[in-house]
Amino acid sequence: MSLAALRTKRSVLKPAADDSVAREVGLQKLLSSRICDLTLKVEDVLFDCLAEVTSELRARGITFIPAYYLGDDDFWTADRSTSINVPWYLANALLWQLVNDHLFEYSRDEVMMYLRHETGHAINYAFELWKRNDWAQTFGEFRRPYRDVYNPNPWSRDYVRYLHRAGMYHYAQKHPDEDFAETFAVWLDPSSRWRRRYKDWQVALAKLEYLDRIVDVEGLCRGTPPNHRLGTRVGYETIKETVADYFDISHAVDPDLAEYRRDLLEIFPRRSERARSSQNALSAARFIQQHQRMLVDKMGGWIGKSDRRVIGRFLRQLQALCTYEHLVVPENQRNDKLVDLTIVATWHVLDGIHRLSGE
Repeated sequence: MSLAALRTKRSVLKPAADDSVAREVGLQKLLSSRICDLTLKVEDVLFDCLAEVTSELRARGITFIPAYYLGDDDFWTADRSTSINVPWYLANALLWQLVNDHLFEYSRDEVMMYLRHETGHAINYAFELWKRNDWAQTFGEFRRPYRDVYNPNPWSRDYVRYLHRAGMYHYAQKHPDEDFAETFAVWLDPSSRWRRRYKDWQVALAKLEYLDRIVDVEGLCRGTPPNHRLGTRVGYETIKETVADYFDISHAVDPDLAEYRRDLLEIFPRRSERARSSQNALSAARFIQQHQRMLVDKMGGWIGKSDRRVIGRFLRQLQALCTYEHLVVPENQRNDKLVDLTIVATWHVLDGIHRLSGE
């Protein structure tokens, strides 16, 4: 779904009569519907977020708009293409509330940060900036192997920190591609005040000034880009689960879920009451989401005849439990916690995959 298609006149929801029965029927219909059968369009807060990012790009002289579409979990951009996946459950206010209640919370500010970051990837790919020698000299070799697990230097001032505020600590250090996307997000954000914020961070400031020069001065991102490739897209139409199954909405905790809860409490500490409103610690639910693809791929390879959709649903059960219990991941223990999580998750999938798959 391109943003051009989104810029049609925004739909206005007419409030129904104050009828709790009608509202409940509507909710039950949504929960019982398969996600692939929904007719979703960008509305409410997400519409405003995409319009704001578009306005920020145009204010910088960039008229090309990436192809934002409603797809599977998480924000991501297909490799060297211009499609940006936006999680389907942010499409409207009702779905957004469901994910906030049953998986993990997305604030408007966090969504804006993810959109700016992924837009940085798409602009880089569309205008093929990564092919330039000065790009490689500034950010590093683009074709360097991409790592799921990395060991950042928390004291480094060579990299900007943007998704850091959303719990993705030192993400610019993961790969040169991520370094550029993080730098672009800071540069694009009108509230970042990057010249003042990074005035004592010599290398990070040089990256921002490089980006400012090639876009604002040299105009490398104006007009039609050489690359229009959409690449891999995984639309929400591919998700066969019902909305209720996806969020694992249940009124009772079964014995298996109780066991998952005990194991998660042994792996992750709870966020203290005093720190509930703080963003300093990464939520365990978000931590699982960040590593979900790797976990599904690894467990799917290790466990014969396993259904990756079943594994994905199991991981979402863990996410929901982490959200209910306010579990977090200490920044200096992320690698250890990932190992513990992988061991426990593999054990439970092996032990209970017959139940999860409905056999």
